[in-house]
Amino acid sequence: MKNYNMANKGMGFEEEVKRSNVIYKNRGIALIQKISTPWQVIRQGKKIVSAFPEGKSTLDFRGTVKPRIPVSFDCKETIDERGLPLKNIEPHQIDYIRTALEVGEVSFILCNITTTDKRYLIPGEKVLIYWDRWQKNKGKRGYNFIPVAEMIELKTRNGVVIDYLKPILEEV
Repeated sequence: MKNYNMANKGMGFEEEVKRSNVIYKNRGIALIQKISTPWQVIRQGKKIVSAFPEGKSTLDFRGTVKPRIPVSFDCKETIDERGLPLKNIEPHQIDYIRTALEVGEVSFILCNITTTDKRYLIPGEKVLIYWDRWQKNKGKRGYNFIPVAEMIELKTRNGVVIDYLKPILEEV
């Protein structure tokens, strides 16, 4: 059996997610795509002199899981073995997750803890609980991260490098 953890050493977390998305698509399970942030390019003649994002992006990925389940998620990496620092999440991303959940979209964060080489799924509802708690307790110790114990560890399964859809499909 192939050891996918060793095969992917040094490969970017988002690239692993993209590979999983290709497998999901090829198997007819889901169509999930990376969402690009639009950039404003400033030129002087043909030379590019500056570029900046046109606006706030949504989340990294959006798509549909069979049968008709809309999903959106963002990928985050951290070296903090305790969990995901909330400072790694942008306020506009929280707004997006909140709105997505309100309209029935499944929204979540995928987290790669690089020091342990483990990947996790954090349901959007849990992200919002910890975010709101952090906002009410700014400056207090222990409120600034989502603990690993609150995350769902993801594994390689059936040839999918990061099988992040398994916990989602189990809930539906």
